[in-house]
Amino acid sequence: MDIEEEYKVCFKDREIGRYWICEDGSGRYFGGGSTCIDMEDVPDALRKDARSGSRIPYFRDLMTSENRVPGTRKTVYRRGDVTVTRIPKDVDSFRIYKRGTADDDKEDHSAPHCEGSGPIEGMKEWASWYCINRKDDETFEAELDEAWWWGGGHNDGGTMRQEVPEEWLDLPYDELLENLVTLVRAAHYGFTAEHLRRKKGLREFLGYRRRLRMRKNGYSS
Repeated sequence: MDIEEEYKVCFKDREIGRYWICEDGSGRYFGGGSTCIDMEDVPDALRKDARSGSRIPYFRDLMTSENRVPGTRKTVYRRGDVTVTRIPKDVDSFRIYKRGTADDDKEDHSAPHCEGSGPIEGMKEWASWYCINRKDDETFEAELDEAWWWGGGHNDGGTMRQEVPEEWLDLPYDELLENLVTLVRAAHYGFTAEHLRRKKGLREFLGYRRRLRMRKNGYSS
């Protein structure tokens, strides 16, 4: 059965599992998070995997309006030491860079490859793509894929994703851009605030025009 909604379950701010609500209304819980938590302190219902033909009672009772955390765009519920946070879905993406495209290949977004204590002589790593994702709760995420060549037909690397802190979106636009390049090692690969500033449409994608109009009309974002 397809998953309709996914939630991260934390105890004392450490992830201990995931809760899924499926399309048919059933619920599933999979525990398998932090090993730094003494499981004897965790509520009994969160110590083992569980399935239910409807929503699991523990989560049904926790995920109520009374336990909803205010002051955030995210859907977050908290009761005692347990926090349940909805994992938002991607709805759009703004491409900053993609290796292999005509315009972007004019730029060099490679860097010395480092292992352990420092760079490996003559070995490079590079950004394959860099983008900003918008979620269905109007939060944002930075994403960058890095890669390097080990030789012998073997590429390595991976995709990094980091949430853009909500409070950054209330900063002046230029200050936001300075902060964005600190995420997902973007600055390491030569991306700067000026690089982002030249990207037409990014300001609108991040909602700055809309929020400015709302503030002028006496509304907050």
